Amino acid sequence: MADGRGTLTVTDRALTRIARQVTLGVPGVAPEEYAGTVERTLGRLYPRVQLQRTGARARVTVEVALTWPASSAQVAGQVQEAVRRELERQAGQDVLQVSVAVREVVRSASARPTARVR
Repeated sequence: MADGRGTLTVTDRALTRIARQVTLGVPGVAPEEYAGTVERTLGRLYPRVQLQRTGARARVTVEVALTWPASSAQVAGQVQEAVRRELERQAGQDVLQVSVAVREVVRSASARPTARVR
């Protein structure tokens, strides 16, 4: 009866969105709210995800901003694992490589200095 079943097509856009949401869930990755005014205006928020796919095989590049004092090595490793795992689980995508680049380090809201009045 398997012959009567349809097919499932997952678009590159859907895979990119999955990877982006998964990346935002990794501790130490700065949420969009930490983007500067220029980045927001230009629509260049982190994380940025690029996907190259050939059939069922994909290579993913992720650019992130970290919150201080997160370890870039730990966060990058966690992003790699999370993106690979979720693309395979949610979309059946064979992920050959996940590259992570840290492009900015920002202070979290709790680490920002508070204004002092004298």
